[in-house]
Amino acid sequence: MMSWPPHMAPFLWGVATSSHQVEGNNDNDWTEWEACGHVPDRSGASCLHYEKYNQDLDLIAQVGVNAYRYSVEWSRIEPEPGQFNPDALDHYRAMTESVIRHHLEPVITLHHFTLPKWFARQGGFFHPRAPWYFERYVQQVLATLGDLARFYITINEPMVYAVMGYGTGQWPPGHKSLKELWQIAPRLLACHRQAYHQIKLRRSDAMVGIAHHLLAFEPYNEYSWLDRQNARILHYLFNHRFIQWAQNTQDFIGVNYYTRQYARHRHFLVPVMHKPGHLLTDMGWEIYPDGLEKILVALKRFDKPLLITENGIATTNDGVRQQFLLDHLTAVSRAQNQGVMVRGYFYWSALDNFEWAEGFRPRFGLIRVDYDTQQRSMQESAALYRSIIDSNRDHWPLNVPPKPEQRVFGL
Repeated sequence: MMSWPPHMAPFLWGVATSSHQVEGNNDNDWTEWEACGHVPDRSGASCLHYEKYNQDLDLIAQVGVNAYRYSVEWSRIEPEPGQFNPDALDHYRAMTESVIRHHLEPVITLHHFTLPKWFARQGGFFHPRAPWYFERYVQQVLATLGDLARFYITINEPMVYAVMGYGTGQWPPGHKSLKELWQIAPRLLACHRQAYHQIKLRRSDAMVGIAHHLLAFEPYNEYSWLDRQNARILHYLFNHRFIQWAQNTQDFIGVNYYTRQYARHRHFLVPVMHKPGHLLTDMGWEIYPDGLEKILVALKRFDKPLLITENGIATTNDGVRQQFLLDHLTAVSRAQNQGVMVRGYFYWSALDNFEWAEGFRPRFGLIRVDYDTQQRSMQESAALYRSIIDSNRDHWPLNVPPKPEQRVFGL
């Protein structure tokens, strides 16, 4: 198994955001999509994190984490092809310096769903020179941040990007094409590989990976051989295929985990979101912490350190969020006791944010945002998270105490 570098923190406790979801006032392919009325809300000012990052980092530091995962916005850095905005690059350097001053490890995502308009209009990742364009952008980021940051995520959730943009058509570019859905993943992989080698060239000690959205696929009817087989196929195609392709160009595997879905043979390769009667988040996702343990144990075969780069819940009931945290971190502990090398956990999200096609309705944040006044307030779940972190700074595997109050829900 690949070892964790000794100069790295033994465990990264973090929170995560993405540029378009929190920065405000971006100008990219998603803002065009929003302006065309494809989603209920426009991102607009969002959380104004681009301006308020120092204030937000003060709050994030109070949570007790030692790492912050955030993304840089390609459309700000390269608003026109080959024209790089020094103000945007200076901003991200100043922000990264502030992250470090707050005693947080920067974990930088290079692509989190959004594209510069010029690149999207040329076909995006289907452009024949897409890997070269992406590498050129990454070169600029590394020239600016390479001496500060050692963790990089090249692409966030490549399979979600493929399914939503080219399968269901709910995200830009809004295509519904099985051919494009099948072809986009290898093109994203080519961009990742170019970026990986460029990062390693400029900083040999960098840790580079991909944040994979992994679903716990289970048969709708556990007694149906066809349902079980469909679940295996979905697990391979959505969860493990891209990881397997990128095996030699990822120093860690990023795990974004939220829920499980069900395979039903009558809906081949189209999973059922949930069964009737199950507890759901405000995104309509089933709460299923055992799935995180199963996902992590299944990843042992890749012999890579694992970072849980996203795990969180959309809810207005912070008591439910607290129980979600406890149950999912307990699942992480169980996986560690089975020999899984989990080296980090990042709660999604630090702040309430713009949740893509769902708009501003879902509330994921440990820090609540009043979008009318831009006022922030800490949730009680943030204090719980801090207490868990404080009790585990030198403990391995994680020791997650039961919540003293009565459970909010039973799983």
